[in-house]
Amino acid sequence: MTDGIILIVFSAILLLVLAILANALSDDAGFVLIVWHQWQIQTSVGFALLAVILLSILFIVLFFLIRVVWFGSEYFYQKRKALTRRKTLMSLDAAIRQRLVANFPAAFAAMEDSLTNNSLNLKPFNKKKGSALHLLQAEVACQAGLYAAANEHLLHIDSDDHELAMLLRAKICLASGDYSQAQNTLEMLLTYPERGIVEPVREALQPDFDRQVGVLWSDLASKQPWHMLSYLIFPASKNIDWAQWLNALSTHAMPENTPDRLSRLLQIMPIETQDSFANEIFGVLVKAGQYSRAIELAERVFSRRLDAPLLVSWMSVCIEHAVELAAQSADNVLMQLEQRYPAQPDVALARVRWMRHRAVSNPEQLDAALELLLPYQNHALIQQYKLIWQLERQPDLDDQFRATLLNKINLQN
Repeated sequence: MTDGIILIVFSAILLLVLAILANALSDDAGFVLIVWHQWQIQTSVGFALLAVILLSILFIVLFFLIRVVWFGSEYFYQKRKALTRRKTLMSLDAAIRQRLVANFPAAFAAMEDSLTNNSLNLKPFNKKKGSALHLLQAEVACQAGLYAAANEHLLHIDSDDHELAMLLRAKICLASGDYSQAQNTLEMLLTYPERGIVEPVREALQPDFDRQVGVLWSDLASKQPWHMLSYLIFPASKNIDWAQWLNALSTHAMPENTPDRLSRLLQIMPIETQDSFANEIFGVLVKAGQYSRAIELAERVFSRRLDAPLLVSWMSVCIEHAVELAAQSADNVLMQLEQRYPAQPDVALARVRWMRHRAVSNPEQLDAALELLLPYQNHALIQQYKLIWQLERQPDLDDQFRATLLNKINLQN
């Protein structure tokens, strides 16, 4: 600041000297006349130039003096800026700590304070230097339920973060219940690579970016499971939470074209995944009345491995529903399982259940079937079925004894 004043004063003096010399060398020095109301001033040109130069220097010096007094010296200016920066960082620290304890409204308020009252050049809506902070604040606002504020922050980001903003917008729509907009946003993200649109940020964040798309897609599928099967665009199968989706399919109301949508489900689901969630898929097929397809699925799984829960469900379907070729399927599958797993209690239980179903009117065959279970008396599921069969064979039990048996069955479930 001092060097600037010296330069200005030196320049003014030089101009004054040049003005005086020019006036002295002139044949007619001339004069300057100033009239204001009753006042009148007349002077030579040289003196007028001198007065103008001196007044200019005076105003310049006065300006710098006021600036020093009003804003402080460089030391105090930097000190005050450091204090403001410290307050900004303290607000950021408070926002982070509040977020870690899931107090999202307090975290949002602290972050807003750090964005609006700071000296870090992170003013709100400063795109080039605050894009990442706007994304973070939008995510915190979404967690706090402040969806309008979250969308407002997403309007002020860099173009490089466009796909991240879309991903977060889908999350906001999902949290706010706007499922249609959430699905449209996710589908737009999924079609970007096909159209050759891959931005540097998304490319740098893969595969985590694609995994997050799958997480949001799975959350949306749990809200409207059958509706999601009416579209052709899906994330990579490895990123879908199939357990969550299948559970939602089994609990939500089924549409009229359920068989077609189930066919679509089995088309997009890899065979390995179908084998892993065979019991869940089997339950959905049975609930939809697709017994033949369910039995085919079970037969394919049993040809590869023994799935005890699926075996119980499959046998129940074979017994309870008059399905075409159910008897032949049961006999063939049980024969294969007995050959491969000769000492498996679950296989023995399935065989006994099937024998009881085929010989329900022959008490001798029923007793012979029960003898097959003698080596597996400690098996919990076998004990449960024996209690159930005891209730079926003795319908005239007194109420107290019946209640005791039912309590035992409930405890074993």
